[in-house]
Amino acid sequence: MLTLSRKIQNSGHSPTIAIAEKARRLQASGVDVANLTAGEPDFPTPRHVKEAAIIAIEQNFTKYTPNQGSPDLIQAIMRKYSLENNLHFEPTQILVSNGAKQSVFNALQVICNKGDEVVLIAPHCPDYPEMVRLVDAVPIVVKSNIEHHFVPDARDIRKAINQKTKAILLNSPNNPAGSVYSRSLLEEIASMAKDAGVYVISDEVYEKLVYDGDRHFSVGSLKKVRDQVITVNGFSMAFSMSGWRIGYMGGPTIMIEAAARLQSQHTFGANSLAQKAAVAALSGSTRELEDMVDEFRRRRDFVIDSFSAIRDVSVSTPKGTFFVFFSVEKFYGRKFNDQRMKNSVEMADYLLGHHGVATSPGVAFGDDSCLRVSFACSMSELERGMKRLKSGLGELNYG
Repeated sequence: MLTLSRKIQNSGHSPTIAIAEKARRLQASGVDVANLTAGEPDFPTPRHVKEAAIIAIEQNFTKYTPNQGSPDLIQAIMRKYSLENNLHFEPTQILVSNGAKQSVFNALQVICNKGDEVVLIAPHCPDYPEMVRLVDAVPIVVKSNIEHHFVPDARDIRKAINQKTKAILLNSPNNPAGSVYSRSLLEEIASMAKDAGVYVISDEVYEKLVYDGDRHFSVGSLKKVRDQVITVNGFSMAFSMSGWRIGYMGGPTIMIEAAARLQSQHTFGANSLAQKAAVAALSGSTRELEDMVDEFRRRRDFVIDSFSAIRDVSVSTPKGTFFVFFSVEKFYGRKFNDQRMKNSVEMADYLLGHHGVATSPGVAFGDDSCLRVSFACSMSELERGMKRLKSGLGELNYG
């Protein structure tokens, strides 16, 4: 009998992808939908980055690169890590991959054995738990809450660590909450990792998208834990290069060499043209990035102001990323016609189906009390979306 593997059969479907695809189908059929689910910047890739790829095509740079990454990109990444993150690597400690997501997955695959535990902080990227399960490890979720702006309590992380723990997986700035972890919190986590002898995987792909004077801090720059940290980054967010699929990580030599062996067996090296574009991104002007951050800040402020006019919604102002994660828990138990809202999936379906605004259900991020909206869309889309969100929530009642 022809069957699929138990591993993939047990792999979950993402509610965020389901609602986004439903919104796209409605739009394709002519329905007016304000889509606030975007997980990528709506800005074009910077011109000098695109031109670098065009030149690479014209110069026939279209063959395989070394599996680990082209030498010029590895050098550019090393410079970036050193100057911006106080991380100092040798070439053998860098691996370029097909996006930051593959970098995280590569790391998990080479450090985890069956039954190992990986500590995650909720709300978390929706991919993390499934990645952990796909490497036969167990996700252990530590909750944070909106009252503390979705910043975890270090004591809760400490309680989650035991003899089975293999890694702590961090994401700051955080998708979906936009929280930015302080240096003091990261120092506490580093001390826990050192004491327990576990890895820290630090996904820093949103590091450039921070506001209000906050600063991103790389936990791997702490000397006491340097040899236990795998620092992941990419080009999708800072340089609006999501479709180019280019990411990278730096870490202990033994771990990076193992990840390179793994990558050579399933994808081999990253796209050659994207690597040339990535070199240009790291070495060129930051003006377009700065303009994008300024515009995201303006949109964020609009969204937060809009939420202030909606009763019974709790919201935490994001310090980074382009997402707002807000609580709709007070609306659970209320009804629209004969449907009583019970969870974030039903709430997102209701808002899309009856009010034409697409949001992402919080259950995918480990917090079923919330929804996520993205401000990586035009201001006109945001204005329509927030107006419809207010109207939709206002129509729910206790009947």
